[in-house]
Parts: sequence; C-alpha cells; structure tokens
Amino acid sequence: MYTKILQPEIMASMLPEGFPADKLSPPEYKMTVTRDVMIPVRDGVHIAVDVFRPDAPGQFPSLFSASPYNKDLAYLPSVPTFHMRETNDFEYFVSRGYAYVHMDIRGTGKSVEGQWQMNSLPEQQDLYDVIEWIAAQPWCTGKVGMIGESYPALVQWFAAAQQPPHLACIVPYDAVADLYRENVYHGGMLAVGFVGGWHTTEIRGHYRVGRKGEDPYVGNWDFSWNLIQHQTFDDFWEVRRVDFSKIRCPVFSIGILHKVGLHLRGNIRGYEEVTSPKKLMLCHGDFEGDEMAIFNSPEMRLLLLRWYDHWLKGNDTGMMDEPPVNIFVRGLERYRRENEWPLARTQYTKFYLKEGPSGAVESLNDGRLSAEPSEEEHSSFLFSYPDPDWTGFSGVGTAIMDRGMLHPCKKIMTFASDPLAENLEVVGNIVLVLYVSSDQTETEFLCRLWDQLPDEAQMAGMPPAGRLLTRGWLKATHREKDQALSTPDRPYYTHANPQPIEPGRIYKYEVEIWPTSCRFLKGHRIRIDLANGDSAAFDFGGHYYGLKVGNDTFYHDKEHQSHIVLPVMPS
Repeated sequence: MYTKILQPEIMASMLPEGFPADKLSPPEYKMTVTRDVMIPVRDGVHIAVDVFRPDAPGQFPSLFSASPYNKDLAYLPSVPTFHMRETNDFEYFVSRGYAYVHMDIRGTGKSVEGQWQMNSLPEQQDLYDVIEWIAAQPWCTGKVGMIGESYPALVQWFAAAQQPPHLACIVPYDAVADLYRENVYHGGMLAVGFVGGWHTTEIRGHYRVGRKGEDPYVGNWDFSWNLIQHQTFDDFWEVRRVDFSKIRCPVFSIGILHKVGLHLRGNIRGYEEVTSPKKLMLCHGDFEGDEMAIFNSPEMRLLLLRWYDHWLKGNDTGMMDEPPVNIFVRGLERYRRENEWPLARTQYTKFYLKEGPSGAVESLNDGRLSAEPSEEEHSSFLFSYPDPDWTGFSGVGTAIMDRGMLHPCKKIMTFASDPLAENLEVVGNIVLVLYVSSDQTETEFLCRLWDQLPDEAQMAGMPPAGRLLTRGWLKATHREKDQALSTPDRPYYTHANPQPIEPGRIYKYEVEIWPTSCRFLKGHRIRIDLANGDSAAFDFGGHYYGLKVGNDTFYHDKEHQSHIVLPVMPS
C-alpha cells in the first residue's frame, strides 16, 4: 500500500505539465561565506548570522532562514538523519543568484545574548530587525524572502505578521501557527511525547555541541515547566498564535498530510485566512522524515525557485496563473490541482456509528460505520478504563502486546464501514459528533481515521493492515466553543474556561479531526478508532493519560445519532 517517498512518478506529479524549467534562474555563481556576523537588534542584543553570497559584484535578492538549531551545524547534509538541518541547500540557491542569510535565534548557537523563549515577542521582533538589516546591505536588492522547514517555517508566519517593509514573500513549509492547539494541547490534552524530547535534543542538545561547563543561556528558561504552568489558553499562548489577518506579503503554504498533531493545521488555516496572494500545497508522506526528503528533493527545489524567481526577481514563471491549490490524493497516489480550499464541490456526508459486529477488526465492540442513520431505540457501548491489558507505562499506551506484536485497537472501540462497493474520495476538514455520558467530571476523546485494506489483504492473527490518515482530540471540560471562529467543518474551542461535566448527563461533543486527502478504493473499509488514551506506537503526541479511572457510555441510537462528517468528493 505504501509508496516509496521519492517514487519518480509521484514526484513528477508535483510539477505541472510543461513545467517551465528553462525560465528559472540557472546555476552560474560560486559561493562565498561570511560567518558570525553580529547584527544589533532593537533591545541591544546581538544576533549571529552566516551570510552566503554569489562570488560576483552586484546586488542580489536574499533568502532568510532562522532557527534555534545552531547554525554551525550547517555542514551536516540536509537529510532526515539530521532533522534539524531544515534550511534546504544554501549553494543551490546562491548559485542561482540569491544571497542566503542563516540566523541563530536569540539565546541559541552563537546568538548568546538574550534568552531563548520559543516564539516570544522579542524573538519575533528580531526577525523584523534582521530582515530590514539584510535589505539595507549593499549586496542586497532590498527584497527578502524566507525559507525553511518546521521551526524555520513557523517563524515565517510571525515575521510576516509584523509586516517588515522589505519582506517580499514567505514559504512556510511544515509550519505550526498556534502553539497551544496544534502542538502542545491537542483539544486541550497535554501532548508530552514530542515537546519534551524535542526540547532536550533539538534545542539544548545542539546548543551544547562543542561546549563545556555551565549552560548560562538555554537552561534558564524551562520550556516544559512553562507548558505545565499554562494548561489553558492565556496571554502566554496568545503571543504564540499567529494573527493571519496581519500578513500582507505573498504566501506559499506547504503542508505535509501526515504531520497531524504538529504542523498540518497551521499550513491549512494559514492558507484559508491570509488575503494576500497565496498558494497551497499538501504533500504526500506517511512517516517522520518523509517531509524532509521531499523538502530537499529536486522537484521541491524547482517549485521553491519558481516562487522566489517570481516574487524576488520579477521573472514571469507563470506560477500565479495556475490553480492555487495542489493536493496529493492518497489512494490515487498523485497530485491534483484545485481552484480553492476547501473544495467547492465537497459533499459533507454523515456516516453513523452503530452497533456491530462489522467483521472488520478485533476490538472491544467491532462497531459499524454506516451511511444510514440508526433506527435503534436504545443503543450504546460502555467503555471502562483503564483496560488492564493496556501497556501505557511501556510507551505504547492503549495498544496491547498480542502474541509478541503490538495491536493498536484490540482493547479500544472501533467503528468500520462495510467493504466499499466503489471508490470514495475524501478531501478536507472533518468533524466527529459524539453523544456521551460519563460517571466522571472529566473525560477525553482521541480518534484515529484509517483507510483499512480489503479483507482479503488482512492476515489471520495479525493487527489490521491499512493506512493511518488523521486524528482528532477533545477534552470534555474544554467544550466551550469560540463561535466567531468556528465553522461547520471545523469547531474552534476557546480552551480558556474549562467546565466540569455532570456525571450521568449525556453531552453532545464535536471533535475536530484534522484534514486529510484520500481516495478509499473499492473493497477498502473506512475505520474509526476511539478511546480516551493514545498509543505512542501508532499516534503522534504521546498525550499524558493522567489518573483517569471511570466509565463512559457512547450512544448511537435514534435520539443520539453519533456520526462523523466526511468531506466527500462527488464521483
């Protein structure tokens, strides 16, 4: 089922037919490097940068990348093994007539003045000041574009929102935009699996390379402590949420479909909300590291060069004359151009949760997923937790060890469709509607959406085979919506005013499931996994389970039609 990430036919479909490679800047320069240039910013701190320039007189537009990953490690190759090398290749762009400025975020690398505090206001202001410094240099034309993946991508949102006069365009590739909702507290639930290890290895670890003695800078601000101190959305998080309405420069937002729980939502919301000239691309990939391989591929570099040539050099590459959206469709296994996002032809379709058995998978209930509403007067499932067979402390959460193998859904709830009679394509935002009561004052919902392979492709005694598409989360006490920001296809929660639930009362919950793109093929099944804890072996985030003990009742009868709303494309 899974494709090789750089399979030639898939990569070729990233580019439009008749791609005008002959109109792009050719490689004609060698590169010179000036290291450890110290730039003063508005509060007196000095920021360290390396400057890569063509070995020729004259002025060139500049690319700019900023990260906390220690610029002195840029000698390492840009491959997934060195995941912090998220700058792309300096020489590729310099040889084609661009300067490239690589910056250490304050408090990291050679920028030893100031204190690293992720996405803080001083960090954001540094970006503005460095952009304006670059534009004023005698070797620069005055036009600056930003480049980078992950951290060097997310800072682009913050830089653009400040509207520095000489920032001509950005390309946030794999870029979170709301640190609370998209990274740390999914649906209000603390995700510890990524942030703790990332801070230890990617920030503190890389800063310490080659250093001895005390660590007077990075260690002074405890990232994890701050996350625990701010469990609801407050001013700490507000400064770390991008205001897309302030962005005026052109935006090429590139998201990765499998980066659910970190970056994908930011890329999509950014495209939806900015009003400047914009394009959106949703890339393929199913595993960590795929996104970096794509970012450094020849095809992606051509797309980036085409964008920069258009906005920084004024070359007529034809890029803005083409459909603005380019989406990889799983199952179809190729990219397709679209005129908008969400897609105008979407038919939002309800699939109802029902009693089983579906015969799809071994789980607690083996529930069914059907296009027909329930006709049952009374239908529900009692979910008691924690299950004694869960292996949470070993790091695999609600998964269990079954005959020496991890089984992701044997001891949780599932709801699966019958084998599909024809292909069914789903592209867009998703909502899961649940009717649930609990004997507790708090509960949580974690959902996975799977493309399950045909029954004949399953192996007896083995966990179900398929493709994990996307996920969603919601903490019951965080059910207060922001009505102004909510849409029919994406509930938006304030996370500012937790309210305990009343034991025994049935509540309606709308769980935001992050967007996806997949053509479910004939014979495949659509499957939902549902629990109140995740399994790190199969889920992104490693959410803190806490001390939850209790019983939740999930209803799926005539009065309580629990369902998922899928964005179906007409056949």
